[in-house]
Amino acid sequence: MLKEEGMFSSLFKNKLLLLTIAILAATIGLSILNNPLLILIMGIGIPAACIAGIMFFLSWTPPKVMPKPSQVAIKAEPVEIPADGKSTSTITVELLDKEGKPIQAPDDTEVTLTSTKGRLEKASIKIPKGKETERTVLVSSRETGPVTLSVDAGGLKSLSVTLNFIEKPRFCMHCGARMFLTSMSCPKCAKTPPSGVDTKLCKNCNAVIPIVAKFCGECGAGQPGYTVEVRRLE
Repeated sequence: MLKEEGMFSSLFKNKLLLLTIAILAATIGLSILNNPLLILIMGIGIPAACIAGIMFFLSWTPPKVMPKPSQVAIKAEPVEIPADGKSTSTITVELLDKEGKPIQAPDDTEVTLTSTKGRLEKASIKIPKGKETERTVLVSSRETGPVTLSVDAGGLKSLSVTLNFIEKPRFCMHCGARMFLTSMSCPKCAKTPPSGVDTKLCKNCNAVIPIVAKFCGECGAGQPGYTVEVRRLE
């Protein structure tokens, strides 16, 4: 019996609270309706606020999420150079996204390169923020054969490239035939390379060759003839 009376009392109090709120809301509403100034303000302000809210919603765009590099590629130009200890290949390191497209570095990115042959002018390079690529140079060794060039850029997927150090060409300076580096004489004309202290520059590659050479021993280009001025003694 006491429990039922408590439930009835609680229900009565809730209904009384709701009734009080309803009366208060009606009183405020009637006071607003009886005040022309408040009616004018609400009539203009509420629609204006709604329009401003709609325009803001339509013009708002979510902030762009900058994509990050996911892999680093390496290129060599040219991919074949003479194994003479001085020829070079330009090495380009490039940042790529997950689709393999070039992408700018979000921050300065350190990259480490390794080569199985030759010498890198810079084994560690930095791709500056906002750039996609950076370059270094590989100098050949005197050992011929394939060369694998790899790159490491932290947690990025790395791609490698293969070059080839080829035997340095050599040509007979008498007839221009191709010779092996170890050959003592030309396999075509059987002559040995000319000697002498007088030299000239190859017209094609500027290599220093004997003045009597008809062909350049470095590039094989034919050389213009030479003349010797002879003065008669009187």
